[in-house]
Amino acid sequence: MLQRTSIVDLLNVSAVSFSSIVEIGDATYYQALSRALAVQRQRNLFYGTEGFYESFPIYSEPIPLPPITENVETHFENLKPIIKVNHINITGVSSASLLQIGNCRHLYSEARIKHIRQLEQSVSTPVGDNLIQLNAPSQLDIVTSQSPVSVTGKDTAGADITEADLTNNQSTTINNHG
Repeated sequence: MLQRTSIVDLLNVSAVSFSSIVEIGDATYYQALSRALAVQRQRNLFYGTEGFYESFPIYSEPIPLPPITENVETHFENLKPIIKVNHINITGVSSASLLQIGNCRHLYSEARIKHIRQLEQSVSTPVGDNLIQLNAPSQLDIVTSQSPVSVTGKDTAGADITEADLTNNQSTTINNHG
């Protein structure tokens, strides 16, 4: 491993969190693991059973690391054995991250984050066997011309659906089979 001297005039880091490290200088080995479960609900209703990592396979599944098969040839020439930093301003280092001014021989970092969003009213509601109930944009307080969703297709009777059908405060059932 290359050994160089790290000279830092000013390093400003506002926040370091969740298994993260700020290091000035060299390190031989760095390993960090961060697990997070983010539950967002439209209502502040919590049951007290949230937060068990064992309930979610994302936290226990092995991460496939592809083998390195190609030959990598490198050549380093350090005319000056110094890493010189004038000024770095960082807002945040989070979730098994590393901010290092220096060298690191071995590094392994893993962050597993599960986001759960539970909202009261959805834009679409499943009604059975690949059918989706779409609410009209006007029912969702979205002006049709500003709606980011464009709907085309046929209803369950085979008739074409137009945007006009949705702007008249109607609900339309669309068959996903085409």
